[in-house]
Amino acid sequence: MMNKVLALTKVIFKNAFQNMETAKSTNERKNKKSKGMIILYVFVFVYLAGIIGVFSNGLIKELMEINQEQMFLGLILLAIAGFVLIQSIFSAINILYYSKDNEYILPLPIKPSQIVAAKTNVLLITEYFVVAIIGLIPLIIYGILTSANAFYYISMLIVLVAFPIIPVLISSLLVLIVMSFAKFTKNRNRFQLIATIFLLAIIFVASFTTSNTETTPEQMVQMVVQANGMVEIVRGAFPTLGMAIDSLTNVSLGNQILNLVLLAITTIVIYVIYIAIGQKLYLKGAVGNLFSGKKTKKKFNEKKAFGKSSLAKTYIGKEFKTLLRNPVFFMQCVLPAIIFPILIIGLTFVGINGEQNGVSTDISFMITNKTSVYLGIGILCAIQFFLMFIYISATAISRDGQNAVFMKYIPVPLMKQIDYKVMPNIVMTTFMNVLTIIMVEYLFKLPVIYILLITIAGIMMGILQSYISIIIDLKKPKLEWSSEYAVVKQNMNLIWPVILGMLNITVIIILSVILGKFVTSYILITMIAIVYLLLTIVVRNYIQKYINKLFEKIY
Repeated sequence: MMNKVLALTKVIFKNAFQNMETAKSTNERKNKKSKGMIILYVFVFVYLAGIIGVFSNGLIKELMEINQEQMFLGLILLAIAGFVLIQSIFSAINILYYSKDNEYILPLPIKPSQIVAAKTNVLLITEYFVVAIIGLIPLIIYGILTSANAFYYISMLIVLVAFPIIPVLISSLLVLIVMSFAKFTKNRNRFQLIATIFLLAIIFVASFTTSNTETTPEQMVQMVVQANGMVEIVRGAFPTLGMAIDSLTNVSLGNQILNLVLLAITTIVIYVIYIAIGQKLYLKGAVGNLFSGKKTKKKFNEKKAFGKSSLAKTYIGKEFKTLLRNPVFFMQCVLPAIIFPILIIGLTFVGINGEQNGVSTDISFMITNKTSVYLGIGILCAIQFFLMFIYISATAISRDGQNAVFMKYIPVPLMKQIDYKVMPNIVMTTFMNVLTIIMVEYLFKLPVIYILLITIAGIMMGILQSYISIIIDLKKPKLEWSSEYAVVKQNMNLIWPVILGMLNITVIIILSVILGKFVTSYILITMIAIVYLLLTIVVRNYIQKYINKLFEKIY
Protein backbone atom coordinates (compact mmCIF):
# COMPACT_ATOMS: atom_id res chain seq x y z
CA MET A 1 0.00 0.00 0.00
CA MET A 2 2.82 2.39 0.91
CA ASN A 3 4.43 2.00 -2.53
CA LYS A 4 1.15 2.85 -4.25
CA VAL A 5 0.67 5.91 -2.03
CA LEU A 6 4.19 7.16 -2.74
CA ALA A 7 3.82 6.55 -6.47
CA LEU A 8 0.45 8.31 -6.55
CA THR A 9 1.84 11.20 -4.50
CA LYS A 10 4.64 11.61 -7.02
CA VAL A 11 2.24 11.59 -9.97
CA ILE A 12 -0.21 14.06 -8.41
CA PHE A 13 2.57 16.38 -7.29
CA LYS A 14 4.21 16.32 -10.71
CA ASN A 15 0.88 16.91 -12.42
CA ALA A 16 0.02 19.76 -10.08
CA PHE A 17 3.26 21.64 -10.62
CA GLN A 18 4.22 20.66 -14.13
CA ASN A 19 2.85 23.92 -15.48
CA MET A 20 5.60 25.79 -13.72
CA GLU A 21 8.04 24.16 -16.11
CA THR A 22 5.89 23.46 -19.12
CA ALA A 23 5.58 27.14 -19.78
CA LYS A 24 9.13 27.08 -21.21
CA SER A 25 9.15 28.60 -24.61
CA THR A 26 11.14 27.58 -27.63
CA ASN A 27 12.05 31.21 -27.87
CA GLU A 28 15.80 31.48 -27.09
CA ARG A 29 15.26 34.86 -25.56
CA LYS A 30 13.09 33.34 -22.84
CA ASN A 31 15.53 30.53 -22.22
CA LYS A 32 18.31 33.03 -21.56
CA LYS A 33 16.15 34.77 -19.00
CA SER A 34 15.51 31.60 -17.03
CA LYS A 35 18.90 31.76 -15.28
CA GLY A 36 18.29 35.39 -14.46
CA MET A 37 14.93 34.53 -12.92
CA ILE A 38 16.54 31.82 -10.77
CA ILE A 39 19.08 34.36 -9.50
CA LEU A 40 16.28 36.82 -8.87
CA TYR A 41 14.22 34.31 -6.87
CA VAL A 42 17.30 33.41 -4.83
CA PHE A 43 17.83 37.10 -4.13
CA VAL A 44 14.17 37.44 -3.13
CA PHE A 45 14.45 34.48 -0.76
CA VAL A 46 17.58 35.97 0.81
CA TYR A 47 15.82 39.33 1.14
CA LEU A 48 12.78 37.83 2.87
CA ALA A 49 15.04 35.67 5.03
CA GLY A 50 16.98 38.78 6.02
CA ILE A 51 13.87 40.64 7.11
CA ILE A 52 12.58 37.67 9.09
CA GLY A 53 16.03 37.18 10.57
CA VAL A 54 16.36 40.80 11.72
CA PHE A 55 12.90 40.70 13.29
CA SER A 56 13.60 37.39 15.02
CA ASN A 57 16.98 38.57 16.28
CA GLY A 58 15.47 41.68 17.89
CA LEU A 59 12.54 39.85 19.46
CA ILE A 60 14.67 37.04 20.88
CA LYS A 61 17.11 39.50 22.45
CA GLU A 62 14.25 41.44 24.04
CA LEU A 63 12.81 38.24 25.50
CA MET A 64 16.23 37.09 26.69
CA GLU A 65 16.58 40.25 28.77
CA ILE A 66 13.58 39.17 30.87
CA ASN A 67 14.44 35.44 30.78
CA GLN A 68 11.43 34.60 28.58
CA GLU A 69 13.18 33.48 25.38
CA GLN A 70 11.15 30.26 25.17
CA MET A 71 8.12 32.42 24.49
CA PHE A 72 9.63 32.98 21.03
CA LEU A 73 9.43 29.24 20.31
CA GLY A 74 5.77 29.25 21.30
CA LEU A 75 4.99 32.27 19.11
CA ILE A 76 6.77 30.90 16.02
CA LEU A 77 5.24 27.43 16.29
CA LEU A 78 1.80 28.90 16.98
CA ALA A 79 2.19 31.13 13.91
CA ILE A 80 3.10 28.08 11.83
CA ALA A 81 0.07 26.16 13.12
CA GLY A 82 -2.30 29.07 12.48
CA PHE A 83 -0.99 29.87 9.02
CA VAL A 84 -0.95 26.24 7.90
CA LEU A 85 -4.41 25.65 9.36
CA ILE A 86 -5.96 28.54 7.44
CA GLN A 87 -3.95 28.16 4.23
CA SER A 88 -4.61 24.44 3.97
CA ILE A 89 -8.37 25.07 4.11
CA PHE A 90 -8.10 26.88 0.77
CA SER A 91 -5.78 24.27 -0.71
CA ALA A 92 -7.43 21.11 0.64
CA ILE A 93 -10.75 21.66 -1.13
CA ASN A 94 -9.03 22.20 -4.47
CA ILE A 95 -6.49 19.38 -4.20
CA LEU A 96 -8.86 16.79 -2.74
CA TYR A 97 -12.00 17.55 -4.74
CA TYR A 98 -11.65 20.20 -7.46
CA SER A 99 -8.48 19.10 -9.24
CA LYS A 100 -9.03 17.71 -12.72
CA ASP A 101 -6.98 14.60 -12.02
CA ASN A 102 -9.97 13.20 -10.08
CA GLU A 103 -11.62 12.38 -13.40
CA TYR A 104 -8.75 9.99 -14.16
CA ILE A 105 -7.87 8.75 -10.66
CA LEU A 106 -11.33 7.82 -9.35
CA PRO A 107 -12.08 5.17 -12.02
CA LEU A 108 -8.76 3.43 -11.34
CA PRO A 109 -8.54 0.38 -9.03
CA ILE A 110 -7.13 2.48 -6.19
CA LYS A 111 -8.51 2.50 -2.66
CA PRO A 112 -10.01 5.77 -1.37
CA SER A 113 -7.56 5.68 1.55
CA GLN A 114 -4.65 5.66 -0.88
CA ILE A 115 -6.04 8.61 -2.83
CA VAL A 116 -6.65 10.57 0.39
CA ALA A 117 -3.16 9.78 1.68
CA ALA A 118 -1.50 10.78 -1.61
CA LYS A 119 -3.43 14.03 -2.00
CA THR A 120 -2.84 14.93 1.64
CA ASN A 121 0.87 14.29 1.15
CA VAL A 122 0.88 16.72 -1.79
CA LEU A 123 -0.97 19.27 0.32
CA LEU A 124 1.56 18.84 3.10
CA ILE A 125 4.52 19.25 0.73
CA THR A 126 3.15 22.57 -0.52
CA GLU A 127 2.85 23.82 3.06
CA TYR A 128 6.47 22.91 3.81
CA PHE A 129 7.65 25.64 1.44
CA VAL A 130 6.00 28.27 3.63
CA VAL A 131 7.10 26.57 6.86
CA ALA A 132 10.71 26.69 5.64
CA ILE A 133 10.52 30.48 5.37
CA ILE A 134 8.58 31.41 8.52
CA GLY A 135 9.95 28.64 10.74
CA LEU A 136 13.44 27.54 9.74
CA ILE A 137 15.24 30.88 9.84
CA PRO A 138 13.79 32.14 13.17
CA LEU A 139 14.52 28.81 14.89
CA ILE A 140 18.10 28.77 13.60
CA ILE A 141 18.63 32.28 14.95
CA TYR A 142 17.09 31.21 18.26
CA GLY A 143 19.55 28.33 18.48
CA ILE A 144 22.51 30.62 17.76
CA LEU A 145 21.51 33.32 20.28
CA THR A 146 20.73 30.81 23.04
CA SER A 147 23.90 28.77 22.36
CA ALA A 148 21.85 25.63 21.78
CA ASN A 149 23.58 22.26 21.49
CA ALA A 150 23.82 20.20 18.31
CA PHE A 151 20.80 18.08 19.24
CA TYR A 152 18.64 21.24 19.18
CA TYR A 153 19.14 21.57 15.42
CA ILE A 154 18.26 17.91 14.87
CA SER A 155 15.14 18.37 16.99
CA MET A 156 14.33 21.56 15.08
CA LEU A 157 14.27 19.75 11.73
CA ILE A 158 12.13 16.93 13.14
CA VAL A 159 9.68 19.41 14.69
CA LEU A 160 9.39 21.44 11.47
CA VAL A 161 8.58 18.24 9.58
CA ALA A 162 6.18 16.72 12.13
CA PHE A 163 4.47 19.76 13.68
CA PRO A 164 2.68 21.10 10.53
CA ILE A 165 1.15 17.67 9.80
CA ILE A 166 -1.64 17.89 12.39
CA PRO A 167 -2.86 21.36 11.27
CA VAL A 168 -3.04 20.00 7.70
CA LEU A 169 -4.93 16.90 8.89
CA ILE A 170 -7.40 19.00 10.91
CA SER A 171 -8.17 21.22 7.91
CA SER A 172 -8.40 18.26 5.55
CA LEU A 173 -10.66 16.35 7.93
CA LEU A 174 -13.04 19.31 8.16
CA VAL A 175 -13.03 19.47 4.36
CA LEU A 176 -13.80 15.73 4.08
CA ILE A 177 -16.75 16.07 6.45
CA VAL A 178 -18.24 19.13 4.77
CA MET A 179 -17.65 17.91 1.21
CA SER A 180 -19.43 14.64 1.93
CA PHE A 181 -22.62 16.70 1.46
CA ALA A 182 -21.57 17.84 -2.04
CA LYS A 183 -23.96 15.42 -3.73
CA PHE A 184 -26.93 17.32 -2.30
CA THR A 185 -26.04 20.58 -4.00
CA LYS A 186 -27.02 21.75 -7.46
CA ASN A 187 -24.42 24.50 -7.71
CA ARG A 188 -20.85 23.27 -7.27
CA ASN A 189 -19.25 26.72 -7.32
CA ARG A 190 -21.60 28.15 -4.74
CA PHE A 191 -21.20 25.11 -2.51
CA GLN A 192 -17.41 25.35 -2.71
CA LEU A 193 -17.50 28.98 -1.63
CA ILE A 194 -20.00 28.43 1.17
CA ALA A 195 -18.10 25.38 2.41
CA THR A 196 -14.82 27.34 2.54
CA ILE A 197 -16.36 30.24 4.44
CA PHE A 198 -18.08 27.82 6.83
CA LEU A 199 -14.82 25.98 7.54
CA LEU A 200 -12.95 29.24 8.09
CA ALA A 201 -15.67 30.36 10.49
CA ILE A 202 -15.18 27.16 12.50
CA ILE A 203 -11.43 27.80 12.71
CA PHE A 204 -11.92 31.44 13.68
CA VAL A 205 -14.37 30.58 16.44
CA ALA A 206 -11.92 27.99 17.75
CA SER A 207 -9.09 30.54 17.57
CA PHE A 208 -11.04 33.18 19.46
CA THR A 209 -12.13 30.64 22.05
CA THR A 210 -8.57 29.45 22.58
CA SER A 211 -7.12 32.95 22.79
CA ASN A 212 -9.78 34.23 25.18
CA THR A 213 -8.36 32.49 28.22
CA GLU A 214 -8.61 34.47 31.43
CA THR A 215 -5.37 35.06 33.30
CA THR A 216 -5.45 36.78 36.69
CA PRO A 217 -2.91 39.54 37.43
CA GLU A 218 -1.34 37.30 40.08
CA GLN A 219 -0.87 34.49 37.57
CA MET A 220 0.62 36.90 35.03
CA VAL A 221 3.10 38.26 37.56
CA GLN A 222 4.08 34.72 38.52
CA MET A 223 4.68 33.82 34.86
CA VAL A 224 6.83 36.90 34.28
CA VAL A 225 8.90 36.38 37.43
CA GLN A 226 9.48 32.70 36.70
CA ALA A 227 12.12 32.04 34.03
CA ASN A 228 10.37 31.18 30.74
CA GLY A 229 7.03 31.21 32.54
CA MET A 230 5.27 33.26 29.85
CA VAL A 231 5.43 30.36 27.42
CA GLU A 232 2.62 28.77 29.45
CA ILE A 233 0.26 31.34 27.92
CA VAL A 234 0.49 29.73 24.47
CA ARG A 235 1.40 26.15 25.39
CA GLY A 236 -2.21 24.93 25.36
CA ALA A 237 -3.27 26.86 22.25
CA PHE A 238 -2.68 23.84 19.98
CA PRO A 239 -2.71 20.07 20.73
CA THR A 240 0.97 19.28 20.10
CA LEU A 241 2.42 22.74 20.75
CA GLY A 242 3.65 21.85 24.24
CA MET A 243 5.46 18.75 22.96
CA ALA A 244 7.10 20.73 20.17
CA ILE A 245 8.28 23.46 22.56
CA ASP A 246 9.69 20.93 25.04
CA SER A 247 11.45 19.16 22.16
CA LEU A 248 13.41 22.34 21.45
CA THR A 249 14.32 23.41 24.99
CA ASN A 250 17.63 22.69 26.59
CA VAL A 251 16.31 21.33 29.90
CA SER A 252 17.67 17.81 29.38
CA LEU A 253 18.50 15.53 26.49
CA GLY A 254 16.21 12.79 27.81
CA ASN A 255 13.30 15.22 28.03
CA GLN A 256 13.88 16.39 24.45
CA ILE A 257 13.99 12.84 23.10
CA LEU A 258 10.87 11.85 25.06
CA ASN A 259 8.87 14.80 23.69
CA LEU A 260 10.07 14.12 20.14
CA VAL A 261 8.86 10.51 20.47
CA LEU A 262 5.51 11.68 21.90
CA LEU A 263 5.15 14.21 19.06
CA ALA A 264 5.89 11.53 16.46
CA ILE A 265 3.52 8.97 18.02
CA THR A 266 0.71 11.51 18.38
CA THR A 267 1.15 12.62 14.76
CA ILE A 268 1.16 9.03 13.46
CA VAL A 269 -1.94 8.08 15.47
CA ILE A 270 -3.88 11.12 14.23
CA TYR A 271 -2.72 10.44 10.66
CA VAL A 272 -3.99 6.83 10.86
CA ILE A 273 -7.33 8.00 12.28
CA TYR A 274 -7.57 10.63 9.54
CA ILE A 275 -6.95 8.06 6.78
CA ALA A 276 -9.55 5.72 8.33
CA ILE A 277 -12.15 8.50 8.31
CA GLY A 278 -11.11 9.57 4.83
CA GLN A 279 -11.66 6.01 3.60
CA LYS A 280 -15.34 6.35 4.58
CA LEU A 281 -15.99 9.95 3.50
CA TYR A 282 -13.87 10.74 0.47
CA LEU A 283 -15.81 8.97 -2.29
CA LYS A 284 -19.08 10.54 -1.14
CA GLY A 285 -17.73 14.01 -1.74
CA ALA A 286 -15.55 13.21 -4.76
CA VAL A 287 -18.24 11.34 -6.70
CA GLY A 288 -20.87 13.82 -5.61
CA ASN A 289 -18.67 16.65 -6.81
CA LEU A 290 -18.19 15.04 -10.23
CA PHE A 291 -21.81 14.24 -10.90
CA SER A 292 -23.69 16.94 -9.03
CA GLY A 293 -24.07 20.54 -9.96
CA LYS A 294 -26.72 20.52 -12.63
CA LYS A 295 -26.87 23.85 -14.34
CA THR A 296 -30.19 25.61 -14.43
CA LYS A 297 -31.06 27.30 -17.70
CA LYS A 298 -31.39 31.03 -17.38
CA LYS A 299 -33.86 32.99 -19.48
CA PHE A 300 -32.18 35.17 -22.03
CA ASN A 301 -32.68 38.81 -21.12
CA GLU A 302 -32.49 40.69 -24.39
CA LYS A 303 -32.76 44.11 -22.77
CA LYS A 304 -29.95 43.35 -20.34
CA ALA A 305 -27.74 41.78 -23.01
CA PHE A 306 -28.06 44.52 -25.61
CA GLY A 307 -28.94 47.50 -23.45
CA LYS A 308 -26.69 50.54 -23.46
CA SER A 309 -24.05 50.72 -20.74
CA SER A 310 -20.83 52.66 -20.29
CA LEU A 311 -17.61 50.98 -21.37
CA ALA A 312 -16.02 51.41 -17.95
CA LYS A 313 -19.00 49.93 -16.13
CA THR A 314 -19.16 46.92 -18.48
CA TYR A 315 -15.43 46.17 -18.42
CA ILE A 316 -14.97 46.61 -14.68
CA GLY A 317 -18.17 44.65 -14.08
CA LYS A 318 -16.74 41.80 -16.12
CA GLU A 319 -13.59 41.79 -13.95
CA PHE A 320 -15.64 41.69 -10.76
CA LYS A 321 -17.85 38.90 -12.08
CA THR A 322 -14.78 36.81 -12.94
CA LEU A 323 -13.58 37.16 -9.36
CA LEU A 324 -16.90 36.69 -7.60
CA ARG A 325 -18.36 33.88 -9.70
CA ASN A 326 -15.23 31.75 -9.73
CA PRO A 327 -14.74 30.26 -6.25
CA VAL A 328 -11.02 29.60 -6.73
CA PHE A 329 -10.26 33.17 -7.81
CA PHE A 330 -12.44 34.59 -5.06
CA MET A 331 -10.97 32.40 -2.31
CA GLN A 332 -7.34 32.87 -3.34
CA CYS A 333 -7.31 36.51 -4.52
CA VAL A 334 -9.99 38.23 -2.44
CA LEU A 335 -10.97 36.26 0.67
CA PRO A 336 -7.53 36.25 2.40
CA ALA A 337 -7.51 40.05 2.33
CA ILE A 338 -10.77 40.05 4.28
CA ILE A 339 -9.89 37.24 6.63
CA PHE A 340 -6.46 38.23 7.92
CA PRO A 341 -7.37 41.79 9.06
CA ILE A 342 -10.44 40.49 10.87
CA LEU A 343 -8.55 37.60 12.44
CA ILE A 344 -5.46 39.52 13.57
CA ILE A 345 -7.24 42.66 14.75
CA GLY A 346 -10.00 40.53 16.27
CA LEU A 347 -7.47 38.55 18.29
CA THR A 348 -5.88 41.85 19.36
CA PHE A 349 -9.28 43.09 20.47
CA VAL A 350 -9.86 39.92 22.50
CA GLY A 351 -6.42 40.33 24.07
CA ILE A 352 -7.19 43.89 25.13
CA ASN A 353 -10.29 42.48 26.89
CA GLY A 354 -12.17 45.66 27.49
CA GLU A 355 -9.22 47.83 28.58
CA GLN A 356 -9.11 49.87 25.39
CA ASN A 357 -10.66 53.02 26.87
CA GLY A 358 -7.65 53.81 29.04
CA VAL A 359 -5.28 52.91 26.27
CA SER A 360 -7.12 55.06 23.72
CA THR A 361 -6.92 58.09 26.02
CA ASP A 362 -3.15 57.72 26.36
CA ILE A 363 -2.69 57.23 22.61
CA SER A 364 -4.90 60.21 21.72
CA PHE A 365 -2.75 62.32 24.03
CA MET A 366 0.45 61.00 22.49
CA ILE A 367 -0.58 62.01 18.98
CA THR A 368 -0.05 65.68 19.81
CA ASN A 369 3.58 64.85 20.57
CA LYS A 370 6.39 64.26 18.04
CA THR A 371 7.14 60.88 19.57
CA SER A 372 3.75 59.63 18.34
CA VAL A 373 4.96 59.29 14.74
CA TYR A 374 5.54 55.60 15.34
CA LEU A 375 1.83 55.01 15.98
CA GLY A 376 0.79 56.16 12.52
CA ILE A 377 3.76 54.35 10.97
CA GLY A 378 2.71 51.19 12.80
CA ILE A 379 -0.83 51.45 11.39
CA LEU A 380 0.51 52.02 7.85
CA CYS A 381 2.83 49.02 8.20
CA ALA A 382 -0.13 46.93 9.36
CA ILE A 383 -2.15 48.06 6.33
CA GLN A 384 0.79 47.21 4.07
CA PHE A 385 1.02 43.77 5.68
CA PHE A 386 -2.63 43.10 4.81
CA LEU A 387 -2.10 44.37 1.25
CA MET A 388 0.34 41.50 0.68
CA PHE A 389 -2.59 39.06 0.62
CA ILE A 390 -4.42 40.76 -2.27
CA TYR A 391 -3.52 39.08 -5.57
CA ILE A 392 -6.13 40.59 -7.89
CA SER A 393 -3.79 42.75 -9.99
CA ALA A 394 -0.98 40.22 -9.77
CA THR A 395 -3.19 37.73 -11.66
CA ALA A 396 -5.29 40.18 -13.70
CA ILE A 397 -3.83 39.07 -17.04
CA SER A 398 -3.18 35.44 -16.09
CA ARG A 399 -6.81 34.89 -15.07
CA ASP A 400 -7.87 35.49 -18.68
CA GLY A 401 -5.60 32.70 -19.85
CA GLN A 402 -5.29 32.39 -23.60
CA ASN A 403 -8.26 34.74 -23.98
CA ALA A 404 -6.01 37.61 -22.87
CA VAL A 405 -4.98 38.05 -26.52
CA PHE A 406 -8.38 39.64 -27.20
CA MET A 407 -7.19 42.68 -25.25
CA LYS A 408 -5.13 43.51 -28.35
CA TYR A 409 -8.04 43.25 -30.77
CA ILE A 410 -11.01 44.85 -29.07
CA PRO A 411 -11.50 48.57 -29.92
CA VAL A 412 -10.44 49.79 -26.47
CA PRO A 413 -7.06 51.46 -25.81
CA LEU A 414 -4.69 49.18 -23.93
CA MET A 415 -4.00 51.79 -21.24
CA LYS A 416 -7.69 52.15 -20.58
CA GLN A 417 -7.99 48.37 -20.23
CA ILE A 418 -5.15 48.42 -17.69
CA ASP A 419 -7.00 51.06 -15.68
CA TYR A 420 -10.13 48.93 -15.73
CA LYS A 421 -8.28 45.76 -14.76
CA VAL A 422 -6.61 47.30 -11.70
CA MET A 423 -9.88 48.78 -10.48
CA PRO A 424 -11.02 45.64 -8.56
CA ASN A 425 -7.63 45.56 -6.80
CA ILE A 426 -7.95 49.25 -5.90
CA VAL A 427 -11.49 48.71 -4.60
CA MET A 428 -10.33 45.73 -2.54
CA THR A 429 -7.33 47.55 -1.09
CA THR A 430 -9.55 50.52 -0.22
CA PHE A 431 -12.09 48.23 1.45
CA MET A 432 -9.34 46.50 3.44
CA ASN A 433 -7.84 49.86 4.32
CA VAL A 434 -11.14 51.25 5.60
CA LEU A 435 -11.89 48.00 7.47
CA THR A 436 -8.54 48.20 9.27
CA ILE A 437 -9.01 51.89 10.10
CA ILE A 438 -12.52 51.27 11.47
CA MET A 439 -11.22 48.53 13.76
CA VAL A 440 -8.27 50.66 14.91
CA GLU A 441 -10.56 53.64 15.51
CA TYR A 442 -12.94 51.46 17.52
CA LEU A 443 -10.08 50.26 19.71
CA PHE A 444 -8.18 53.53 20.23
CA LYS A 445 -10.54 56.45 19.42
CA LEU A 446 -8.00 58.40 17.37
CA PRO A 447 -8.54 62.01 16.12
CA VAL A 448 -10.57 62.28 12.92
CA ILE A 449 -7.90 64.22 10.96
CA TYR A 450 -5.25 61.70 11.97
CA ILE A 451 -7.40 58.79 10.80
CA LEU A 452 -8.24 60.62 7.56
CA LEU A 453 -4.56 61.16 6.73
CA ILE A 454 -3.70 57.52 7.39
CA THR A 455 -6.66 56.42 5.23
CA ILE A 456 -5.54 58.60 2.33
CA ALA A 457 -1.95 57.36 2.63
CA GLY A 458 -3.17 53.76 2.74
CA ILE A 459 -5.34 54.25 -0.35
CA MET A 460 -2.44 55.82 -2.26
CA MET A 461 -0.27 52.87 -1.22
CA GLY A 462 -2.90 50.44 -2.52
CA ILE A 463 -3.25 52.23 -5.88
CA LEU A 464 0.53 52.24 -6.40
CA GLN A 465 0.84 48.53 -5.69
CA SER A 466 -2.13 47.74 -7.94
CA TYR A 467 -0.32 49.21 -10.96
CA ILE A 468 3.06 47.67 -10.04
CA SER A 469 1.44 44.24 -9.63
CA ILE A 470 -0.18 44.32 -13.06
CA ILE A 471 3.18 45.28 -14.61
CA ILE A 472 4.62 42.13 -13.05
CA ASP A 473 1.79 40.02 -14.48
CA LEU A 474 2.25 41.59 -17.91
CA LYS A 475 5.97 40.85 -17.90
CA LYS A 476 5.52 37.20 -16.89
CA PRO A 477 1.90 36.13 -17.51
CA LYS A 478 0.71 32.59 -16.91
CA LEU A 479 -1.59 32.12 -19.88
CA GLU A 480 -1.46 28.34 -20.22
CA TRP A 481 -3.18 26.60 -17.32
CA SER A 482 -5.35 23.52 -16.96
CA SER A 483 -7.40 24.76 -14.00
CA GLU A 484 -8.09 28.00 -12.17
CA TYR A 485 -6.20 26.64 -9.20
CA ALA A 486 -2.97 26.70 -11.24
CA VAL A 487 -3.30 30.45 -11.79
CA VAL A 488 -2.98 31.24 -8.10
CA LYS A 489 -1.05 28.27 -6.71
CA GLN A 490 1.43 27.61 -9.51
CA ASN A 491 2.16 31.24 -10.30
CA MET A 492 5.45 32.63 -9.02
CA ASN A 493 4.17 36.16 -9.63
CA LEU A 494 2.26 35.92 -6.37
CA ILE A 495 5.49 36.22 -4.43
CA TRP A 496 5.94 39.78 -5.65
CA PRO A 497 3.15 41.39 -3.57
CA VAL A 498 4.96 39.98 -0.54
CA ILE A 499 8.30 41.35 -1.75
CA LEU A 500 6.81 44.77 -2.50
CA GLY A 501 5.10 44.75 0.89
CA MET A 502 8.28 43.91 2.80
CA LEU A 503 10.24 46.50 0.83
CA ASN A 504 7.58 49.12 1.42
CA ILE A 505 7.47 48.43 5.17
CA THR A 506 11.25 48.82 5.29
CA VAL A 507 11.08 52.16 3.44
CA ILE A 508 8.28 53.43 5.71
CA ILE A 509 10.25 52.56 8.83
CA ILE A 510 13.44 54.19 7.47
CA LEU A 511 11.52 57.39 6.62
CA SER A 512 9.98 57.47 10.09
CA VAL A 513 13.40 57.05 11.74
CA ILE A 514 15.01 59.77 9.61
CA LEU A 515 12.17 62.33 9.56
CA GLY A 516 10.35 61.43 12.77
CA LYS A 517 12.74 63.53 14.85
CA PHE A 518 12.02 66.69 12.87
CA VAL A 519 8.30 66.61 11.99
CA THR A 520 5.03 65.71 13.64
CA SER A 521 3.09 62.57 12.80
CA TYR A 522 0.58 64.59 10.76
CA ILE A 523 3.28 66.04 8.51
CA LEU A 524 5.12 62.71 8.17
CA ILE A 525 2.01 60.77 7.08
CA THR A 526 1.08 63.58 4.66
CA MET A 527 4.58 63.40 3.14
CA ILE A 528 4.29 59.62 2.75
CA ALA A 529 0.90 60.02 1.02
CA ILE A 530 2.39 62.57 -1.40
CA VAL A 531 5.32 60.24 -2.15
CA TYR A 532 2.88 57.41 -2.99
CA LEU A 533 0.87 59.75 -5.22
CA LEU A 534 3.97 60.85 -7.16
CA LEU A 535 5.21 57.27 -7.52
CA THR A 536 1.78 56.21 -8.82
CA ILE A 537 1.93 58.93 -11.49
CA VAL A 538 5.45 57.79 -12.47
CA VAL A 539 4.44 54.11 -12.67
CA ARG A 540 1.30 54.86 -14.66
CA ASN A 541 3.28 57.02 -17.11
CA TYR A 542 5.77 54.16 -17.47
CA ILE A 543 2.94 51.77 -18.41
CA GLN A 544 1.52 54.24 -20.90
CA LYS A 545 4.91 54.85 -22.51
CA TYR A 546 5.85 51.17 -22.86
CA ILE A 547 2.35 49.72 -23.22
CA ASN A 548 3.04 47.93 -26.51
CA LYS A 549 6.26 46.40 -25.24
CA LEU A 550 4.54 45.22 -22.05
CA PHE A 551 1.94 43.39 -24.15
CA GLU A 552 4.52 41.51 -26.23
CA LYS A 553 4.01 38.29 -24.24
CA ILE A 554 0.25 38.37 -24.76
CA TYR A 555 -0.27 36.31 -27.93
